[in-house]
Amino acid sequence: MMQVIRRILKKEFIQTVRDRRMLGIILVAPLLQSIVFGYAVNLDLMAQPVVIADSDRSSTSRDMVQALANNDSFAIVGHTDNPDAAEGAVVTGDAALALLIPRGFSRDVGQHDGQLLLVLDGSDSNTALRAGQEASQVLIAHALKLQRNRLDEALAVRGISLDGQLPEISIQSRAWFNPQMKTAIYLVPAVFALVLMVITMMLTSMGLTREKELGTLEQIMVTPVRPIELMIGKTLPFALIGLLDVTAIVSVAAVIFDLPVRGSLIDLYIASSIFLMTTLGLGLFISTVSQTQQQAMMTAFFVVLPALMLSGYVYPVDNMPAPIQWITVVNPLRYYIELTRGIMVKGATLVELWRSTLPLGLLGAAVLFGAAQRFRKRVV
Repeated sequence: MMQVIRRILKKEFIQTVRDRRMLGIILVAPLLQSIVFGYAVNLDLMAQPVVIADSDRSSTSRDMVQALANNDSFAIVGHTDNPDAAEGAVVTGDAALALLIPRGFSRDVGQHDGQLLLVLDGSDSNTALRAGQEASQVLIAHALKLQRNRLDEALAVRGISLDGQLPEISIQSRAWFNPQMKTAIYLVPAVFALVLMVITMMLTSMGLTREKELGTLEQIMVTPVRPIELMIGKTLPFALIGLLDVTAIVSVAAVIFDLPVRGSLIDLYIASSIFLMTTLGLGLFISTVSQTQQQAMMTAFFVVLPALMLSGYVYPVDNMPAPIQWITVVNPLRYYIELTRGIMVKGATLVELWRSTLPLGLLGAAVLFGAAQRFRKRVV
């Protein structure tokens, strides 16, 4: 049995090396996808364009504008006297938000009744929500500071000082595992999982359907090769390629994105091997329902897209509606992303992440067994 499997393995490796397109998918695609996705998908709030409509034109209003300008999340791109023009800049996309300061704002602040209006581009709800929260925090903090200064000045005239008499609350926050709150630290492990799924599933499905197109699968089946030997010989090379891609992507994460594996590399390879059981099983199943490589590729993407959307790739699964969360229970990509983030970012072990390790192992065994049974029936 082992001799037959070794011969099939040798044939697969020779065939893969000769196929330049397949070689590109194996070696170049994972690295390029990891780098491009890691840089392109950025949820950080940086230099959001802001248009100011200051109808008050007071030192207080200018201080408020300066407080916003001093924040790296915003960039003042224009000033106008007309609030309608500022709102129009949001409509045309020239600004992500507009700050409208009404006439008499400085006087109202002195009477503890100042009001500002932030107009946000809600077409991008995620960015609008974060920009609105950030801008509100900056403006409210500065307004409170102005009111405190005015109160101190008024009391100083009467010879009264509040220094040390009012309670001051200081809140310190510490972000573990990602102190600078970089999006790449959060997304790169997920990109790693996605790329591994796409590459191994497509290679497996296309490799077997290629045999159908060339008519060599029927030639193999008239030989004494058993279905189990053929299946192992066909899928094992892609499992080894998948583990090779793991090494390459981990190196890219460490060198380019400054994300070394904080946990055990052994745990990461074990988790990857379990995940490969599901991707190879899915690729094997796709090969049994596809007659051409084009069909296999389209079917693979049909599987990948919903798996990606329901994996917690960008947005947590807990934020999804309850019925959708139940669907994600059978999504192996969800569990593997949780494992890669836990091992790479947090330094956790597979035992500590058992809530993801156990379901992924069960799914891997079930998918691979089901695909093997279908493959055996198809080739017998």
